[in-house]
Amino acid sequence: MKKKVGAALLSVAMLSTLVACGAKSDDGANKANSADTTSKGTGKKAVITIIQNKVEIQSALEDAVKEFNKTQDKYEVQALGAAGDNLMTVLQTQFSSAPEKAPTIFTTASGSEFQKYLPYMAPLDDMKAASKIVEGQDTAARNDGKLYGLPVALEGFGLIYNKDMFKEAGVNADDIKTWDDLVAASTKLEQVKGVKKAIAYAQESYFRFMHPFNWPFALMKDTSGTIAKINAGELKLQDIPELKEYVADLDKIKDHTNLSKDTYDEQVAGFAAGQYAMIHQGNWAQGLLNDYDVKFEYGFLPVPFEGNQGIAVGNSNFFRVNKHASEDQQAGAKAFLDWLLTDPAGQHYVTDEFNFIPVYSGFDTSKMDPLSQEVNRYASESKTVKWVFDQFPAGADQEFANQMEKYYAGKLTGEGLLEALQNVWMTAVKK
Repeated sequence: MKKKVGAALLSVAMLSTLVACGAKSDDGANKANSADTTSKGTGKKAVITIIQNKVEIQSALEDAVKEFNKTQDKYEVQALGAAGDNLMTVLQTQFSSAPEKAPTIFTTASGSEFQKYLPYMAPLDDMKAASKIVEGQDTAARNDGKLYGLPVALEGFGLIYNKDMFKEAGVNADDIKTWDDLVAASTKLEQVKGVKKAIAYAQESYFRFMHPFNWPFALMKDTSGTIAKINAGELKLQDIPELKEYVADLDKIKDHTNLSKDTYDEQVAGFAAGQYAMIHQGNWAQGLLNDYDVKFEYGFLPVPFEGNQGIAVGNSNFFRVNKHASEDQQAGAKAFLDWLLTDPAGQHYVTDEFNFIPVYSGFDTSKMDPLSQEVNRYASESKTVKWVFDQFPAGADQEFANQMEKYYAGKLTGEGLLEALQNVWMTAVKK
């Protein structure tokens, strides 16, 4: 069932040229934002480059770019290779060396990433798409009253589970109310023929650490206050009750997982092949599930930490426009994003090809995919948990994930994991 994602992740060796497998050549990537690509007074098209982190939409994004380019003759949009977990490193390298040559359109999360790259963002209040953002969904992209980003999509994550397999194992998803219930269910599910492990996590940094550790932080009474105390050196991770309980729960479920050894693609492929009964993932996995032509029914199951019965829902990722790009490039970037988010031809890609849940009015959502429908259902029933991982120190996700790898490999105990994460956290805060 192994199937490669449309565009490979950028390698560290290629960061300076913004070239990935399946992306433009070195020359094309380097020329993408150079000074002679503006149309002003030259008769040339302004070249607009876009880079984002979602490898699963890269192929469809390239198709959308091609269609937009056919609709007008002022701009040429180029989709650079999807950066995946390397996006922050790519942006830091590009903006610190030559911001005017950095990507014209880029994505970052809210929170610490937003603040870090705010000096490179152009305000977007004058855009048509800005006027159609669903109420309350633009707050995280505002600074001093101005809008500096367009939300990419509403997304949700939790445990995606195989409903047919649960039935075969005699497990009722509605009965999983506690972590011990999850462990007991996992034991039953692993008796089903073909199942290797009940639960699979992916190895990429956001999937190995950021999303899983959203649960204990999001379910605290005062998440922001707690994080402020950690940042100030007044509180350590290993002294926080919710985190101590969470790693104890991880110890209970660890033997029922794949130890986070699979790539994202392998994780979803294993689920599609019946090797895993559950995967810790979000509705963005729908595209791959479609590619694998999955026949069984599936849906979302809450991670039952502290009795939680919701999935994590948010829209922390935003499209940004590089304010150091030329006027023509900025105008072209806005034109493309307006087309993508407000024109029916562009909207088709957002809902039908990217499998995104739109955060804008005017979309036809009648044909939403199964996982998107699930996210909408949880949201409509107010069974949601906030995304708070954007408050974790910016740029530290990979080092956090490295400590998780050591934990899964048996090199760190649960207590040792929290101590290691504390050291990573404080090192990042002091940078």
